[in-house]
Amino acid sequence: MLLPLANKEAPPNRRKVVIDSQHRCAHNARMPLRPRSPWRKVLRGIWLPVVLTAICAAWSLLSQVPVVPGLRGPQLLGPDGFLSFFERPTIDARFSHRGEIPSPLNVVYVDVDAESIDALGNFPWNREIFARVVDALFRYGKIKAVGFDFVFSAGGIPNLGRAEAEQGTLALGRSIREHQAVVVAASYSSGLGVLGTGKGFPFLYNRRITRFDADLPELPQFPVVGPTWGRVGLIDVANDDVRSVPMFAQTEHQTYLALSLQLALLHYGLPPAAAEIGEDEIALRADGREVARVPLWLRQMVEVNWFSPWISDQNPRTGVATVIDCARAMTGDDPKDKEEAAAFFSEFRDAVVLVGPTDPMLKDVSPAPLSEGAVPRVSVHGNMLKTIVGGRFIKRSPVWANVLLIFGLGLGVAALAMAGERSGFKLGRWLSLLLAGAYVGAAFVLFARFDLLVPLVAPIGAALSCALVGVTARLATEEDRRRRIKGLFGSYVSSAVVDEIVDKDILPQTGGAEVEVTAFFSDIVSFTSLSQKLTPTDLVSLISEYFAEGTAAITEAGGTLDKYVGDAIIAMFGAPLQRADHAAAACRAALAVVDGQTALRRRWAGLEKPLPVEVLDMRTRVGLNTGIAVVGNIGSELRFNYTMMGASVNLAQRMEAAAAHYGAEILLSAATAEAALRDDASLVFRELDRVVLPGQNSEVAVFQLLARGVAARKENAARIESYARALALYRQGKWTEAADAFMLAAEHEPSARRVNPCVVMASRCETFALEGKSGPQIFALTKN
Repeated sequence: MLLPLANKEAPPNRRKVVIDSQHRCAHNARMPLRPRSPWRKVLRGIWLPVVLTAICAAWSLLSQVPVVPGLRGPQLLGPDGFLSFFERPTIDARFSHRGEIPSPLNVVYVDVDAESIDALGNFPWNREIFARVVDALFRYGKIKAVGFDFVFSAGGIPNLGRAEAEQGTLALGRSIREHQAVVVAASYSSGLGVLGTGKGFPFLYNRRITRFDADLPELPQFPVVGPTWGRVGLIDVANDDVRSVPMFAQTEHQTYLALSLQLALLHYGLPPAAAEIGEDEIALRADGREVARVPLWLRQMVEVNWFSPWISDQNPRTGVATVIDCARAMTGDDPKDKEEAAAFFSEFRDAVVLVGPTDPMLKDVSPAPLSEGAVPRVSVHGNMLKTIVGGRFIKRSPVWANVLLIFGLGLGVAALAMAGERSGFKLGRWLSLLLAGAYVGAAFVLFARFDLLVPLVAPIGAALSCALVGVTARLATEEDRRRRIKGLFGSYVSSAVVDEIVDKDILPQTGGAEVEVTAFFSDIVSFTSLSQKLTPTDLVSLISEYFAEGTAAITEAGGTLDKYVGDAIIAMFGAPLQRADHAAAACRAALAVVDGQTALRRRWAGLEKPLPVEVLDMRTRVGLNTGIAVVGNIGSELRFNYTMMGASVNLAQRMEAAAAHYGAEILLSAATAEAALRDDASLVFRELDRVVLPGQNSEVAVFQLLARGVAARKENAARIESYARALALYRQGKWTEAADAFMLAAEHEPSARRVNPCVVMASRCETFALEGKSGPQIFALTKN
């Protein structure tokens, strides 16, 4: 009996059996597809890019909006927007990585510390003490300027008698008038503005407060400063954060400069009028030439560049009490004390001195970069002065560049992370981490070398967010794709093969591709007569069990189920997952199918319900051939089969049909035998014949697969050798001798066989002898 071609429908007298998953059998891979709306297809294609873009836009908004509206005026967020709280630790880390940098001028701190308070009494002191400090620093230290981090206002009069306090204030005023290069503090932070409007610092970003209704800061009282002596410098910081300092405050009649800016002017020997305030910078000019330029953000503020930790050789410090003691020694009679005092004051030459509270009990401390714990706030003004004079301003990339960085890193890392989920680009996941790490490293290098701060939290946050969303979407897509592939292949290939198909992103499309496969055809011997002995229900149950065993053998060997046609199982090896040993795998599957049939017969024989003898003697034939075939989803977009087509497939079917002629179980072509032996030398074959099969135009060699293993090779050695001798005589045209040799070889065939290749070939030799044919003959098989 010869089966119909692989890609034609079964004959009418055969039922096409569909078995459910409980029997581990598969149905035809016909998958009806619903036409999809074009809008749905567009949305599926663009939703992920839109979401990733929205994520990057959100991070950009969070990091690039420095000011937000509020009920009582706008709220300053800082140069890093809503993310300032998270960005500050990264900035501190960049300061720590960079370390100290050289100071452009000598800044000395004179501290109101615990030792001075112990020596001079509880604070606040009589202002005459500060007058003595000013006199000593200018007279003996030859300093350039001195700045006080104290507001000598009327509200800050020490707890003394009124007359004594006035005398101290007058003494400080005389000292400042004499030496001139003195800056005393003014501040809005106390809330004691002169006008009492309570409006606070007149930040330019707050358009509700103009220079015409801005309050005045808390100012030093007369005569500490007067019309012709002393300078006032603001000691306020932005948002109570020591990282940013407003450089000026504009009121209706006067503009107040920051303490550090006033000291910078004194360092250059310039008057306050030399500071020309522009839209986004302050230029310090002398005689028409620019000596320094101060860039501003939000038209008013500058970020402090911290040159060193508070405890550092760059920050020489001493106490107020020590300065007074050394000044007293300079006027004393002890030469040694005078020499030591002179050496002490020599350290102040050409320095800018800052006098401020450093005792933690005075509560004028804050955390700062490069330092552990809280440090005195007077260090803010010292580092701001160094920033101005040294020109080492912290630079920020423009908003457009920050947005590009956020989008670039966010989408770039997401793209690599998503690509990393695909089998063809496993390196992408590592490259995404490398890209993010490289950006962090570049941020540290840019700050260390160029004082350039680029955002870290927003780009890395965007990268992580986009990567998470992208990978989650990819996993969902992969899971959907996995379900589709399992729906397409899961019923007719092993789960391991399905997983590998998914990993390698193999999703066949409608159509096919030419690949080398080994086609597998099996058929039940005398199925038509057997089916007439059973009821339809029993027949379905029987064939289901047979299909379950056969399909399991095929899939476990790495094969792909093509379809069931009646009682036939059609499969392929080498597709959709290509493998080099597909011929050997197909041979192992064929042996497993035959062994499974034997096991089924033994099981059926032990059932309580007796089965017809045809069932207990049921056998299977298998045909194999290796060659190029077109493999793919053959059919239309609405209905298709994943199948194989081509001449090599038809030859495998003819091999299965020819097995009936020879009484063999497994027949295969020479191409399959050669390829199988190349990958599995344990397979045992013998050549049966060279014939022209039905539907073929040329002669082909027919091989029989006997068994597998070293022991099987020894057991079949005599069987193979005796048949080979007889076949040699047959090919020489010695019909009588060949017939006798085939009959001798038949003694080595399994005794249960009614028909075997030896008997078939002996009968053919006798026929040729009777017909008087001489010489080698080409035998053509015909359909039964």
